[in-house]
Amino acid sequence: MIAPELIVPQRADEPPRRVDRIRHATRRRARHKRLRLQRPVFVVLSLAAIAMVLMLAYVQLTAAVTSKTYRLAQAHRERAALLAESLQDDETIAQLQSPERLAGIAATLRMHDPHVYAVVRLPEPNVQPKPSGLAFFGTWFTTTER
Repeated sequence: MIAPELIVPQRADEPPRRVDRIRHATRRRARHKRLRLQRPVFVVLSLAAIAMVLMLAYVQLTAAVTSKTYRLAQAHRERAALLAESLQDDETIAQLQSPERLAGIAATLRMHDPHVYAVVRLPEPNVQPKPSGLAFFGTWFTTTER
């Protein structure tokens, strides 16, 4: 192993210093000075980046609100148009169902009210009793088509 170099002290009463410790201390001082000079630049850039992010977020939120406002206005216009169309359709239905119009159409087709009413009697339907007992279980396996 090689012994580190020794620096001869300037005065005789000082102990000898090691070169590697001196180099390390010099590099540490230079790095500390460089970082100290870069610190204000880093702070300014960080604050500018934070401000930029906040402004972009504000613009994005404003754009979203504006977009939703336009969509709401469009929905209100569509609703008003549908209500007007519905009222117009109701008016048309009422006009087409009017008794005077139907009587006029019936007269052109030579239709008239009946003078004799025919009453037709239908036979009573034969109702089969519901199965009970063992026959009840048989209804589970049969299909009835209607």
